[in-house]
Amino acid sequence: MEWQRNKGLKVMGYGLQITDYRLRFTECVILRICMMAILLISSSAMFAQEENKEQDVVVTDSVVGVVKGVVESLPDSLKPSKYIPEILEQQELSFFQGFTLSADIFGPMQYLLSDCGSLEAALRLNLKNTYFPIFEAGFGKCDKTDDNTDIKYNVAAPYFRIGVDFNMLKNKFQENRLFAGVRYGLSSFNFDMSGPDLADPIWGGSSAFSHEGISTTCQWFEVVVGVQVKIWKNFHMGWSARYKKQLSLGNTDLSKPYYVPGYGTTVNESCWGGTYNLIFDLNWGKKHHKKAAAETVTEE
Repeated sequence: MEWQRNKGLKVMGYGLQITDYRLRFTECVILRICMMAILLISSSAMFAQEENKEQDVVVTDSVVGVVKGVVESLPDSLKPSKYIPEILEQQELSFFQGFTLSADIFGPMQYLLSDCGSLEAALRLNLKNTYFPIFEAGFGKCDKTDDNTDIKYNVAAPYFRIGVDFNMLKNKFQENRLFAGVRYGLSSFNFDMSGPDLADPIWGGSSAFSHEGISTTCQWFEVVVGVQVKIWKNFHMGWSARYKKQLSLGNTDLSKPYYVPGYGTTVNESCWGGTYNLIFDLNWGKKHHKKAAAETVTEE
């Protein structure tokens, strides 16, 4: 039997607060007894020491000591739930905690609403709920026609990224995460360009402007920040924002590509991107950790 509770008590104007959450029935009874004891002690102290504030401080400290002593003497099974994380923290995390599989749903939506988009999936390892090496692979596609020149650009090719994320939350045992990370991206691809016939200003006539299978390679670097939130059991959702910077882009005889799969448009040497992921988090390390904590409480 559990409910939410937040009780506060001020003793002789010194702002002594007794706060607890998710108290079980036995905890509630014990803490109420402690609070009644505090009231009796503080009331008598208030009348006896009303004109001497320095002695009030000593009495207040003694009351706090009594309460702490009572709570600390309780068995772990009866301690307030705020003590449970302390028991968890005493358990050492195993190195390998599991892995996650994720799929980006932002890329397909982007392709439906614009000329370019992608399909992407990722595999991320979990090391001590802190470090997350990740491998991302996808397939990017773009069909773009320039409104001014009527030149058409077409590309469809795979891309890859590797990197690592770092969990920035202090509590490594919760299943929600705030992370920052880096990526190295690579895509080697062929693209096509075509447009209106080109007129010859000297000899007259015209020639077709159509080139297919132009090969190039692009490398880039990314800085990533994002969140991951538990939805139900092992299923999570999350998003990431990415700043991307070109490291190299292979030269061609005609023109640089308009769009690089996995990177984005090449109008500038840097750009912004993002993902919105559906995540399956297989974290058996957390289950093992909870079991070990429960065994520790039972033994004590």
